[in-house]
Amino acid sequence: MNPALPLKQLAKIFFEILIKTGFVIFGFGIILYAITVSRQWSRFDFFIFLFGLFGLLLIVTVIMLNKITAVVKKFPKVIKIIGIIIFCLFAVSFIITEGLIIRGMHPASSNNKTDYIIVLGCQVVGIYPSVPLIRRVNKAEGYLNEHDDVKVIVSGGQGPGEDISEAEAMRRLLITRGIEADRILMEDNSSNTKENLLFSDELYNLKEKNIIIVTTDYHMFRSIAIAKKLGFKNASGLPSRSQRSVLPVYLFREYFAVIFYAVMGRI
Repeated sequence: MNPALPLKQLAKIFFEILIKTGFVIFGFGIILYAITVSRQWSRFDFFIFLFGLFGLLLIVTVIMLNKITAVVKKFPKVIKIIGIIIFCLFAVSFIITEGLIIRGMHPASSNNKTDYIIVLGCQVVGIYPSVPLIRRVNKAEGYLNEHDDVKVIVSGGQGPGEDISEAEAMRRLLITRGIEADRILMEDNSSNTKENLLFSDELYNLKEKNIIIVTTDYHMFRSIAIAKKLGFKNASGLPSRSQRSVLPVYLFREYFAVIFYAVMGRI
């Protein structure tokens, strides 16, 4: 009898319990985070729900791992192979896409002389800009103060729950910050990123000009990709910092947005 064998078995059991416990704690952490963000936003969000559901599935999978493994073993071999391929494709696409999104949060600066900056719209509550929109305006304001020869295009229409257009909310905020009204151009009919850029180009002929897109950092990769797809020749980015407390949800949601846009041929 090998006296070292029981010790190895005990060590293996200990590490299995440790790993499973870690995943369960991680799952509970995801659920608590999703609940906290939902309470903070005071509204239902499908992607927060999915985020929390992922945490729940992680916990259930760890607890019922042996039963799940036994059921999976009964599947035909071809089903197992297809399942593995689908999982691998999802994992690879998620890692690559999130890498591109995170890289886009820190875009390379352009040495070209800027003709216009475009601030992309975001939610307005009544007549008041949301926190992400205020942060975008703050970023644009800083750039405009440093480059007094550059004009800004504020882009965004009026959606549900908004008493004024997103463009108008940005225009008002910039004026209160001391930016001259004649430096502020408006596009107030768009309802998404593609329309922000497309309608702004229709008004101000931007595709051949040097433009800087101002949007929230996690949204920058998709915005630049859309601009290139639309034919903008010289578009660079100036990201505003997102709220770090909700960044995991935004990154999670942005993955699906990028995949959807890619499948639909928009990027």
